[in-house]
Parts: sequence; C-alpha cells; structure tokens
Amino acid sequence: MFKTPSHLTLVLLLLLVPVFFSRLVAQESNGSVSGVVSSAAQASVPSVTVILVNTEKKKWSAQTDSAGAFIFSKLPYGTYRLQVSPVGYSSFSRAVVVSSAPQVVNISLAMSATDLQEVTVTTQKRLQSRIDIPVAVSAISGATLDKMGVRQYDELTQLVPGFQMQLQSPNNPSYVIRGITSDEGDTRTQNRVSVFQDGVSMSRSRGSVAELFDMERVEVVKGPQGTLFGRGAQIGAVNLIQNKPTDKLSGAIQLGYGNWNQKIANGFINTPIGDKWANRFAFYYNDRDGFIENAAGGRLNGRNVVALRNTTRFKAGPNTTADFIVNYQHDNYPGTSFKSGQYAPPGGDTKAWTKAGLDAGDSLYIKRDVVALTLLVNHNFSDRLGLSSITGFRSYDSDEAFDADGTMSPILFLHELAKGKQFSQELRLNYDNKRNFSGFIGGSFFHENAHTDLPLRVNEQALYVAAMPIISAAVGQQLMGAGFSSVQVNALLPMIFVPKPVLTNGVPNYSTNLPNVSAILAAAGIPSAALPAQIRQLVAAISNAPLQTYHEEWSHDYGKNTAYELFADGTYKPGRKLSITGGIRGSYEKQMGGYQADPSQQPGGLGILMGQYPNLLWKPTNGKISVEKGYWSYVGRLALGYNYAPNNNVYASVSRGRRPGVIMVTVSDTTFLQPEIVWSYEAGAKGRLLHNKLSYDVAAYYYDWSHFQSNAYELVNGNLTYVSRDAGKAHSFGLELAAQYYFYKNSSIFGNWGYIDAQFNDKDEKGNAQENAGNTFRLTPKNSFSGGLDLNFPLRGNTMNFYFRPSYTYKSKVYFDNNNREDLSQDGYGVANGTLGLSWQKGKLQYDISVFGKNIFDEKFLIDAGNTGDAIGMPTYIAGNRGTFGVLLKLGF
Repeated sequence: MFKTPSHLTLVLLLLLVPVFFSRLVAQESNGSVSGVVSSAAQASVPSVTVILVNTEKKKWSAQTDSAGAFIFSKLPYGTYRLQVSPVGYSSFSRAVVVSSAPQVVNISLAMSATDLQEVTVTTQKRLQSRIDIPVAVSAISGATLDKMGVRQYDELTQLVPGFQMQLQSPNNPSYVIRGITSDEGDTRTQNRVSVFQDGVSMSRSRGSVAELFDMERVEVVKGPQGTLFGRGAQIGAVNLIQNKPTDKLSGAIQLGYGNWNQKIANGFINTPIGDKWANRFAFYYNDRDGFIENAAGGRLNGRNVVALRNTTRFKAGPNTTADFIVNYQHDNYPGTSFKSGQYAPPGGDTKAWTKAGLDAGDSLYIKRDVVALTLLVNHNFSDRLGLSSITGFRSYDSDEAFDADGTMSPILFLHELAKGKQFSQELRLNYDNKRNFSGFIGGSFFHENAHTDLPLRVNEQALYVAAMPIISAAVGQQLMGAGFSSVQVNALLPMIFVPKPVLTNGVPNYSTNLPNVSAILAAAGIPSAALPAQIRQLVAAISNAPLQTYHEEWSHDYGKNTAYELFADGTYKPGRKLSITGGIRGSYEKQMGGYQADPSQQPGGLGILMGQYPNLLWKPTNGKISVEKGYWSYVGRLALGYNYAPNNNVYASVSRGRRPGVIMVTVSDTTFLQPEIVWSYEAGAKGRLLHNKLSYDVAAYYYDWSHFQSNAYELVNGNLTYVSRDAGKAHSFGLELAAQYYFYKNSSIFGNWGYIDAQFNDKDEKGNAQENAGNTFRLTPKNSFSGGLDLNFPLRGNTMNFYFRPSYTYKSKVYFDNNNREDLSQDGYGVANGTLGLSWQKGKLQYDISVFGKNIFDEKFLIDAGNTGDAIGMPTYIAGNRGTFGVLLKLGF
C-alpha cells in the first residue's frame, strides 16, 4: 500500500512510459511503400517477390498480386533499397526514402532476351510459380496464345501434352485429359473434366466453349482435381484466366482476311478512370465459309462467332479489389457435316472431307448464346490473411439442327434445343505465415437447372427403307415370342422385308406402304386364324398400312443439380526443400433427373411396327418422369515435393477423384449409376536448367477406375434411348514430357510428348468378364507429340522484329467408340501450322503484319465417327478443319 501521493504519481508515470513509447514507435513506423510491377509491354507481372533492405541489412518482402501490385506498410522511417529480380526479366534496384508521406514506386521491367519468362498460376488458389506446385499443370500465357494464333480449345493441344480436344462445333466439344473423355450433352449426366472461367465453373457441355481472346493465361491441370476445383474435376480441369484492367491507357486492334472468305477482327481498350476505377473492353469476331459444299444447298463446317467482354475494376483501398466481368458470346454456325460413309451424294463420294449430300440443305445450323456475369472480390486483412469471394451467374441457349443419317434421304432430321442456367458462390480464406505453411479453407454453393428438347422429324417412307434390318430383327423377336421357331422366322422374314438400297445414284428410295404381311403369311401356308391373337391383331394393323411423308415427335430430358461443399488445402514445409501438401473436399449433392416423350400428332404405320405408337423412336410417357437422389462424398489428395535445386522440383502424389452418380430416367425404368471413382498415383519433375534457358516438365501416372461410366444412343426394344452403363473397371498408365529451350536471343524451341495406355480391365469388381475387356478408351491416341519454333530476328537496332513461328502436331490412331470398331477409327496423322511476320514500333504505336497458315499441307482426317446415325446402322463421319491461310494487321498502343 502506497503511503503518499508521490508514490502513486511515480507508478502512473511508469505505466504511461511504455504507452507513450509504443505510440512514438507507431508514429515512427507507419511509413509505406507501394506500387505496381509491369513489363515493358505494360502487362502486369504477378507473383513477383519485391524486397526492401534497410541500412542495417534487415529485409522485408512482399509478393505482387494478380494485378502486379505490392505494398509494404508500418515501415520504420529511413533509407531502403528496393529490389526485384524475377526470372525472365531484367533486375531492378532503387533507393527509397520512407517518411510520413506514402511512397509509390511503379516498376517497369524489361524482358530478358535469353531467359524464359515464368508463368505464374493460381491452381492452388494462390499465386505461385508453376514449378512449386506438386501437380501436373501446363500454363500457357496470353502472349504465347497470341504468338501461336491459338483462339480455340482444340488448338491448345499443340501446347499441352496429355490433352486432346475434339471440337465438332461450339455446341459439341469433347475434352480428353490423359485418355478420359468428357463430352456428355445429356443434362442427366455429369462431366469428368471441369472448365472454369476466372474461378466460375462453365463445365456443362453446351455452354463450355469460349473463344480464347485477350487472355492472361490458360491453365490445364491434369489428374483428379476435386480438392482444388470441385465437382466434375474428376480427371482434370481447364482454367481460363482473362486479362483484367490496369491503371495504364492501352489498346490494340487486329484485322485479318483469309481463304474460305475468312474475316477476323479482335481488340481491346484499357482505360483508367481516376485513382480507383479502371475498365477493359475486349471483342472477337471470326467468320468463315464452310469447308464442305452441301449438294442440297449451303455449306457445312463453317464459323461465325461474336464474343464481347467488359471488365470493370474497383480499388476500394490498398487491400481491397473488386472485378465485375460480363461475357457474351453469340455463335451462328452453318450446320455440321455428319456425312454418311455408305451412301455418296449425287456426283460425289463417301469421303468425309468432300461434297456432302444432306437433304435439309440451308436448314442446318448451330445457334448459341452464352451470357456470364462474374464478381471477384479480394481483400487482404494483412500480408498473411486474405479473403476471396467468387460469385458467378451463367446461362446458355443453343439450337442445333442436324441431319443424323448423313444422306440426301429424309430419314432422320433432329434439333437439339438446350437451355441452362447456373449460380455459384465461393468464399475462401487464404493464409500464409511467410515461413513454412500456406493454405486455404472455404465453402461453396452451386445450383444448376438445365433441360434439352429433342424434336425428331422423319419421312416414314424413307426411314422404313433405311431401318429395315433393325425392323426385321424386332419383328423376328416378336414372332419367336409368339411361338414361331427360328427356322420359321428365318424363312418368313426375307419374304416380308425385301431390302433395297437407301439411295440409288444419290437419289432416295421410298416405300409408300408397309408390306401386306397377311397375304405373305397366307401364301406361306399360315392363315391369320392360325396366329396367336396378339400377333393376329398386329398383322392386321400393319398389313399394307400407309407410311407418312412427315412425322414429328418430341422428347425432353431434365437435370437439376445443387451442391454444397466445404474444402481445405495446405502446404507445410518442415525444411527448406521438402514440402507436404494435403487437401480434402466434402460435398453434398442433390440431383434430379427427368424425362418426357410427347405423343406425336402425326401417327404412322411404322410406329405400330416399332411398338412405340403413335411415336416411332421415343415411346410416349404419361407426362414428365423425374427422380431425385442425394449424395454425400469426399475427394482428397496428398503430395510430397522436394526442391532439389533452385527452380527445380520433384514430386509424388496420390489423389482420389469422383464423377457424380447418374440418374438416368427413361420411359421404361430409372437407372442409378454409382459414382465413378478413380485413384491416381503420380510422380514428376519440373524446373529450369542451363541458367534459366531450359524449362522442363516430366510426369508418370497410373489411374485405377471403378464404376467407369459409358454413354451412347442405342435402339432399345425399338426405342431410341440415351443409355448410360456402368462399364466396370479400367486403368491407364501414362508418361508426359514437355520442354522449351531459349537457344538464341528471343528465340526458342519447344516440344511435347505424351504416351497413354488406357484400357478396360478384363474383369469387373466381381470377377466377371467385361464387355470391352482390353479395349482402348475412345478418342485416346497411344502416342502424341508436338514441336515448334519461335524465331525472332531484331532489325534496325531492335526497333523492328522479323519472326517465324512454325509448329507441328501428331497423334497416333484413335477409336471413336469404346467398342474399338475399325470402321469408327482414324489412323495417325499430323498437322503443320505457322506464322510469318514483321513487327515494329514508332513512337508509342506498335505495328504488326503477318501471314498465317493452319493445317498448311491440308491434311485430311476425321474428328468423329458413328454419332446418332449409328443407332440405325448408318454411321456418319465428321472431317477435321481443312487448310486455312490469311493475313493479319495489328495496331497497338
């Protein structure tokens, strides 16, 4: 107890000293340094380490964000040295005096003429060097996409080993990662490969294709990625990162013209608006006549696309950024040439790349509209903790009219009218303790509502001729079911069904009536009175029944999916070189599958024969049939990484991938397919050698599947049905190699190679023999490779640049179905591309003129075979793109 006031005063003073001292320190330590790191081309440089060193050799470090921005806060006043030494750029060093006034230092880096530029990725939800993550990822910068003239997904294959792409049209893409195909258009099925656009899923097939213009980069991530990318990333993901606004005025426009009357226009304008706002508008237009003439009118396999994007950035403060992105794409393509391989058009042949004869003529088309709204918000609570929010809305509306039989005969003319809407929200906390741990935790919500209408229009008189073998087999089964012997049936069928060719010299053949079955049976000594009552009624109904010249029927499929997910992923470094990465994602999904077939308003005799009356191919339902089911699931990964040298890493990983189950509702029953599960085992190495001149990636993997899902259109009891099957167990083994070498100033060579041995197992989980035992997965080449050069020759003291960029891509034989039919296959082939041009700068303006060629040697090849026509014994074939050439002019500032 204190006896005098002086004691109390002394204590109070002692208590106030640290408070005063702390305030004094705070006042002396509130300096800040911020800025933006960009390249000489005014592009932001993300994931660069910026270092501050004071006179006492104490260091502070910060990393630039996706916009190239960095900030140091609460710095003691004094003199510092600001240093930046990123791979692929010249070093930067400058003295900075920190005082009460905030210091802003914007850094413009010159690109190194002899080093490879590192492409940073956000595969693990934070900016990192591609080398540092224990995942097989190919990252292609926007600059590389521009150099190689890559604007469509299928053109990415020359740059990414283990990735194949079949692009029939923007409405029918097939993604193939390491042998596994994802191309299901039916809304009741789920995808294996996820496609993301700035963090928002766009994986539903009919809405997943986007033009690759004004891009920051594209990441193709291979192997199960459910932990990082969520539902649908069972075997990989394609991640599209678009350019964002910067605080510098810039823009460019490019115009081009080529053969096949191709017209090209694209460009962007980036506009800063004060200190807090910036806007970037970009557009893309490509119009080209079809490669294939249609004898019935029009052309096929052409292009017409308009794509627009506007991005607005708001900087609420040094730690908060919001981007609002609006994407719109309109496709108006001529029809796809599903050409018959059996029946030639008038004056033509059956080669897929020559003149076709599709009777619908100019009525064939693909029209598609896609709208996407995205809001990205990033807030840093500190240099260690940040919050990211990704909000997305997408809708697509597509209409494809196609001739499924591929001939001049009006057998099968279909429309596919697909519509879908989705909303998603993700919240994620990112943490980095700046020493030995970094990771994230978060949750997401996803809702999708989609449906497809399939109107079928046929001429019964033509369909009967084409489908006679199938109809004959169906009637034979009915007769044997009624007690006829196989000998009797085999004798009767050739008398009832007299085959004739679908076309003669390109002209369709018709049958106006069904055969007079009663008379044929009576002539064979089988009077109607001797028939069972059921067969007698059928024979009476179909005998000499007239066939309609026009018949229309509709079917509909429905899919509604809602998913709630929680996830966490992190990397721990117990030492300087070793890292341990683990993650898990838990999901609850509620799926609804629905189906409906409407009764036709134009019933015909063929429907009686097929057993689907009043329809022909889709048996009517009593309204909509729908079933719901919920699923709990998890996916996860565990990986080890070891930096055996600076900028060089080896890794090994094990992960579990999952494709959601299928609720396949048909008129006869509902099939619940179990979720498809894959276990992945992978090891690899990647890095840089030879003083950053050589970049390499090597990976080996083994996948083990259970409940492998297979889908196709088939005739089931006369009903044209989209069938999903559990194809049992499968496995694949693969090797990948990618390398790029800078052998001269600004000039490099690259090469990729992929090997895949992907097969169905001999036996399923229960030891039973499998239907496709030993068969190769569809669309999977055993070997594929590509290579190219980027040659640059400076002129006039580096004010001009002459460049030549040739490339070549090859893939070995592929099958277009899991049955491995030789008639549905494509032998190995290669495609050569190239660009030759001159660029120069005058003042602040940049100019570029170039000529380009794609498929320079006009290689003839197939991209698909079989298709819907194969269900009635009339497979169709789709040709790949023919040779295209053109000139491009570009102006930028």
